[in-house]
Amino acid sequence: MDSTFQKLISLGLDLERVGLMQREDNEGYFCTPKGAVILGWAGIDGIHYCQVPGLGDTVFVVDPMDSEDPVHPIARNITDMLRLLLVCGDMAAPAQAHAFPDKQSFGEFLTQCRPDNETREILDRIGRAFDIKPMPLPYKYVKELQASFDLGAVPYTDEYYEVTG
Repeated sequence: MDSTFQKLISLGLDLERVGLMQREDNEGYFCTPKGAVILGWAGIDGIHYCQVPGLGDTVFVVDPMDSEDPVHPIARNITDMLRLLLVCGDMAAPAQAHAFPDKQSFGEFLTQCRPDNETREILDRIGRAFDIKPMPLPYKYVKELQASFDLGAVPYTDEYYEVTG
């Protein structure tokens, strides 16, 4: 597991509050990329975050309910994922960025999902622990990453192909 992510876990924070729930059972879904290292779970619809061997440090969201493209890159590395988390307040916005048609609708989503004081405290602790600042222009960052990434490079299991045909 990535050393930055190990450090995050060692902080003992309630990561479920920011949409990065830790589970004992990290069994993926049919659409989880082959060999994926699962980082955490959204806690709804089987959505989870992972890194995939052979695809560098990129962090992906896996959404089993997305029948077209269940896997999307959301950050170039764990540190960028944490910087996105600081600005978005939760992993939901980066996870759904591919579905927002423009920066304005993404911004409206962020406004509707502002973190409460407890969550803000967790985010502040993450920022201090890693000495990082919120990602500027998060929508642009995620959309540019997604536009530059070849989804054909994602390795799937045989089960994925059996389910999707």
